[in-house]
Amino acid sequence: MDLLSFCQPEQEPGDFPKLQALCRRLRLVPRAKAYSPMDLLRGLVLSTPFHVHNYHLQAMVDAVQEMATGQAYDLVQIEDVVMAQYVVPAMDNSLRILDMHNVESALLRRYAEKDGNLFKKIYARLTAAKLEGYERDVAGKFHKILVCSVQDRGLLQDKTMSTPIQVTPNGVDCDHFQPLPMDPASKDLVFVGSMDYHANISGVLFFVHNILPLIHDKFPETHFTIVGKNPPEAISRLAEERVTVTGMVPDVRPYLARARIVVVPLLVGGGTRLKILEAMACGKAIVSTPMGAEGISAKDLQHFYLAETAHEFAQATIQLLQEPALCQRIGTAAATFVKERFDWRLITDDLCRSVSS
Repeated sequence: MDLLSFCQPEQEPGDFPKLQALCRRLRLVPRAKAYSPMDLLRGLVLSTPFHVHNYHLQAMVDAVQEMATGQAYDLVQIEDVVMAQYVVPAMDNSLRILDMHNVESALLRRYAEKDGNLFKKIYARLTAAKLEGYERDVAGKFHKILVCSVQDRGLLQDKTMSTPIQVTPNGVDCDHFQPLPMDPASKDLVFVGSMDYHANISGVLFFVHNILPLIHDKFPETHFTIVGKNPPEAISRLAEERVTVTGMVPDVRPYLARARIVVVPLLVGGGTRLKILEAMACGKAIVSTPMGAEGISAKDLQHFYLAETAHEFAQATIQLLQEPALCQRIGTAAATFVKERFDWRLITDDLCRSVSS
């Protein structure tokens, strides 16, 4: 297997020894994450959606062309719709699969509905419309599209795509994420997720400003830890005596172990949530919005607690803080559910059979 990927400017292949061990060839193309006001303007006036334009880099074009012309690949798998622009004629004889982590157009429409900033709302709606057309157009370049959930498959089928769409859910390494012992005295809460992702940022802000004060009214000693890389200033400013912002950590399991409850207060999103699956595999009690648990066919009150409003979210969290035995029962059921349905080995076996058929 050869792997071609963007990386951060300071990274090199040697920084990823586990990937190097798996790959015949690992090639990285440095890309800075920052974008300029001019990039936003281009995204507004050009027909190419901003997200696609933002991931266009001539160095990646050259790298793709070099690798595709130098090797006849049996299978080419493109990760995420913004990378579909790199399909080249040299791949014509390869089986081509597009793995769509989210239906980006639907995600942006949800973002537009929730955001209070008028300019951001208008920009998101315009970009969503462009992305919807782009998703439909690029689908024809592929033999199969992978999505994470039945809901995402339905969103794409509504666009009358002719390319077959297969649901391949996100999974968990259940050997790595195993049930953790619970401290019945703990009143700690934790959120785990990349903090440079807008859905996580808005969800954490919503939790701290609207839900956590209600929990502190009942349990003032409750501590909330925000675990995830690249927190922006809006998140870093939340740190105080009862709120910790960690930034990137080498291993999330110690933070999950210390917490009584994992909170998933997402207001927008798509696909299925890797972090909620990892928390379930660790046997943690979880309180989530319906959006945060979308794509996971688990049952409310059996595998986790679902809550629509800030008040409902706080009440569910308070109940679990009051009842350690309930936390244990919910967490045990969650761990069993994930092991039976979302273990990596089950999912990869199914994907390999699908690709080879």
